[in-house]
Amino acid sequence: MDKKYEALFSPIKIGGTELKNRVILCAMGNTSPFGHFDYDYHPGIRNYYLDRAKGGVALIIPGVTQVRIGNDFLYEHEDVFLGPIKDLMDEIHAYGTKFFMQLGAGFGRVQILPPNMNEEMTHRLCTAPADGLPNVWNPDLKHRGLTIDEIHETIEAFGKTALLCKKAGIDGIEVHAVHEGYMLDQFAVANTNHRTDEYGGSLENRLRFACEIIKEVKKTCGEDFPVSVRYSVASKMRGFNAGALPAENYEEFGRTMEESPAVAQMLEAAGADLLNADNGSYDSWWWAHPPVYMPLHCNFPEVSYIKNFVNIPVFCAGRMEEPEFASNAIATGAIDGIGVARQFLADPFWMQKVAEGRENEIRPCIACHNACFPLGYIKREDSDMEAKMAHCALNPVTMEEDKWKLVPAEVKKNVAVVGGGIGGMESARLLKMRGHDVTLFEKSDELGGTFIAAAAPSFKEKDKMLIDWYKNQMKLLNIDIKMNTEATPEMLKDFDSVIVSTGATPRKLNVEGLDSENVLEAIDYLRGRGKAGENVIVIGGGLTGIEIAYQLSLEGSKVTVVEMQKDILLVPGLCAANSNMLHEIVRFYDMNVLTETTLTAVENKDGKALVHVTGAEGEKVLEADTVVVSAGYVPNTEITSNFENAGLKDLHIIGDAKKVGNLMDVIYGAYEVAYSI
Repeated sequence: MDKKYEALFSPIKIGGTELKNRVILCAMGNTSPFGHFDYDYHPGIRNYYLDRAKGGVALIIPGVTQVRIGNDFLYEHEDVFLGPIKDLMDEIHAYGTKFFMQLGAGFGRVQILPPNMNEEMTHRLCTAPADGLPNVWNPDLKHRGLTIDEIHETIEAFGKTALLCKKAGIDGIEVHAVHEGYMLDQFAVANTNHRTDEYGGSLENRLRFACEIIKEVKKTCGEDFPVSVRYSVASKMRGFNAGALPAENYEEFGRTMEESPAVAQMLEAAGADLLNADNGSYDSWWWAHPPVYMPLHCNFPEVSYIKNFVNIPVFCAGRMEEPEFASNAIATGAIDGIGVARQFLADPFWMQKVAEGRENEIRPCIACHNACFPLGYIKREDSDMEAKMAHCALNPVTMEEDKWKLVPAEVKKNVAVVGGGIGGMESARLLKMRGHDVTLFEKSDELGGTFIAAAAPSFKEKDKMLIDWYKNQMKLLNIDIKMNTEATPEMLKDFDSVIVSTGATPRKLNVEGLDSENVLEAIDYLRGRGKAGENVIVIGGGLTGIEIAYQLSLEGSKVTVVEMQKDILLVPGLCAANSNMLHEIVRFYDMNVLTETTLTAVENKDGKALVHVTGAEGEKVLEADTVVVSAGYVPNTEITSNFENAGLKDLHIIGDAKKVGNLMDVIYGAYEVAYSI
């Protein structure tokens, strides 16, 4: 192991338990050993845990399990704990990995509510510290305050459940928590706790609920039984459903940096053995679930600050998977360890690869949220993916280990792959790993396809790393690649199977003037084939259009977005953390957004673009230095039809060449085809 990583792989004690290194697999939705809506054992989670234990993680923390669902209490299900869960702990411990059960006191105003709730369900689910708090997802719906009896029952349930965890061989618990705007966090924050009893008012009273839970666990399980607390150092809230961006000056509506040290000290005094820390709330979700637009190790400044005020270990979560940065932060004493979640979805063995000096073989997480956290405002057609969560857009094997187990091909074939984008390279990689002979044809002089443009913005470091990872995989697998070669049906007639992954082409708008020198296609702007001026109009408010608008703003341009639909970012499956942050970026950079507005013409006058649009206010003409057209993509049917009509053996059209989607669609499609040959 490289010496620069020694601190990352050094042991540490959390309460009475020693971890073999400084890396926690943090909790994610759908990774609890229990089902979503009941306390049945979730057997499908076993392989997920074991692969990460094999990969070297020191501590696994599963997704939150509530200590009660209505009048059903988790501690009443002793048969599950002492049966399958105890057996699972034995398997996990065989790899030297520890396991803390994450237990929750409720969601409060961040509860995702089912449609058509009856009165009983509303009473049960719509709880909060005090009456009147608005639901995050439906602000018109107001929550009721918990009763004193409900609070005491919950505290008692934590103690009884933790004791059952201990009997089952679970190594500790994590209280979820004074974190991310969940129930206990709502109690802790003055602007969400309007109670007048002993659980409201002063900071000590607002922390009473969380502290009494910790004390109850220690009383029932003993002082050595570890208790981690998931902790948001700062809420990063400007108000309800309004969050702050990095480096933004704002007045904190939630937990302030001034108040946070006292909160951390109270949690330690109550008996907490670890602060598993980051920032944010559901109102500023991009801090706790940082998308690609957030900087790497975004929560480190606040978390390292809070470490100065406590004596217990403090771990930092939030894009902390860069091993050199993390190890140096630990070695210098800034933090004691890191919490990582999504990188373990993309590559469960990334720690093992770091230890073995194979960093260039780590498949990077690109922080897209397309499969791990697709909780948003518009569902995809395949909405089952949203219910699953904790999957990975880049690694379909995650949470589907049996389905996508790599099995050698029964018959070795000679397979041609046309197109060296992500879909083509993923297909070639899988086919070669299954034992086929593979030849990849790429008509240009570079691999990556349209994803090169998608990865171009300055905030997409990990996208660029993903392209490099694929290129390295091509080398490691010794795949025969024909660069600068445009494959024709005649060239492919002797192959046993052919996969066409030639991507898509920009959608052409039937608008006069788009051939003007002031107009750039999105892909040309992203590839640096034209320079944008100070005043730019972006046509299209979808994901690509808004990402381009963000990059232009970073470069100093003043941006106007023209969108035909009623709002920007109406993208099925787009995570709320991503869309909410992008809306705040639009606000912060003072972009002018014209919705329900259609482009009708562009003309060039005296070196300026005059952009004619029609909207609710009628026709108007906007002036710009540059127009960037981001109207989406369509399959290049001219290319694919040539192959479809050529009578080739076992032909497959995949990815955007078949139907335009996101990167997840491309990669999952490659798996389907490569496993079928």
